[in-house]
Formats: sequence, C-alpha cells, structure tokens
Amino acid sequence: MTRARLGLINPNTDAGDTAEMATIAEAALGPEVQLVALTARRGPRSIESAADDAIAAAEVVRLVAEHPELDCIVIGCFGDPGVQAARELTQAPVVGIGEAAYRAALMVARRFAVITTLARGVPDLEDGMERLGVRGSCVGVLPLDIPVARQGGEFPQSREAIIATGTEAVRSLGAEALVLACGAMTASEAIVSEQVGVPATSGVAVGALFAHALWRAGLRTSKVGSFAAPEAIEYAGMAALHPGAA
Repeated sequence: MTRARLGLINPNTDAGDTAEMATIAEAALGPEVQLVALTARRGPRSIESAADDAIAAAEVVRLVAEHPELDCIVIGCFGDPGVQAARELTQAPVVGIGEAAYRAALMVARRFAVITTLARGVPDLEDGMERLGVRGSCVGVLPLDIPVARQGGEFPQSREAIIATGTEAVRSLGAEALVLACGAMTASEAIVSEQVGVPATSGVAVGALFAHALWRAGLRTSKVGSFAAPEAIEYAGMAALHPGAA
C-alpha cells in the first residue's frame, strides 16, 4: 500500500511545540506513514485569544494551500483554527485535535472533564462543545491559569497542576476521562492517565490516527455543498489561496 503523507500543522510559531506533537504522532502512526510537520511562519507563539486564533487560522489556510500533496491533515491546536476552511481547500481528510479528543473521550467514557490553560478560553471551549454536540457529556471546564507557553514536557509544574486538577475532577465531578485542551499538553498524556487513573488525551495522537484512518478507508472530504471549493473571488493585495480563484 502507498505510504500516506500526513501533514501535522502547528498553527502557532513555536517549533518546540511542533516537535513534541510530531514525536507523539509518529509513535502512534508507525513507519507506514510519512509525517510532514509544518509550523506557522508568522503569527502568535502561542494561541490564547480570539485574535490569536484568527491569525493562526489564516496560517492554516496558507499551509494547506501550499501543500496539495498531503494525503491527510491534522491541525495541532485544540481550538481547531481554520479546520472548516482547510476542508474547503482539499479533498484530504482534515481533523482538528479538539474534535478528535472529544470524540475519542466519548468512545472510552461517558463523562469527561476538560482541563485548559487560561480562564478566558472557557466560553470558547463551551461553544465548541455545543457545536460538536458533546457539551452534555462534559462535567466541567477547568482552567489551570498557566498559559500555553508554559505547558509541555519541560514544565513539570504544569504537569503536576494537570494531575491535581484531573484528580479533583474525577473525585468531585464524576469525570471518567480527561480532555487536555492544549496541544502542548501532549507530552503529559501518559503520566496524567497513569497518575489520575482515567484516560487522558489532547487529541494529537488520536487525531493523527483518525486522519490516517479516514484516508486508509478511502474517505475524502466531500466537494459537494458545505466543503466545496470556494468561489473564484478576486483577492485584493494578495494572491488568492484557493483553487480556481481569479
């Protein structure tokens, strides 16, 4: 079988985040997949606000347009910036790690808690769960008050905070699984799951596996209706990024 080219797109500009997510994704996918790790060239180093998200989404669109050779794509930011736009630009399956984490959690548990970075992001996470139809299974969205830039394997204090918060979510809220709402938390998944005693996922590994599974199953993004290629509209001050544009 042809070796799939899977694009892991990090919408922020932190190459360290990209490397950590790529390591986790490659370990999950195995040698039959060629992982192409892509980092945004411009924009925020971490994505904390709606303004950051808007700029990051534009970088996702650019990277998808620049890499038509990819067979499947995973967007490595929990807010799934630009996922819908990316699906318009390609037939390749496109999976966001946020949606992947929620779907995976509900395949192994019935009630989950979300652990996130800053309190300001809670309403957006709640809105996202509402759109995906999973909010009723969430027992709480719990901020650590530790920003994205201080997550990851080199920050043990963040991992300790995730474990403490997750343990309390299981004890007090009845969580049966944990959704770690930040790609930079990926390196903490295994130890959090072990220490807290419930499944924990940031969506990176399972998102990559979902994207590859869709490709392997022969499923491609529909080009009829919602995800059809964008209309050929002229862009001012920049080259149009979608096929067939003026």
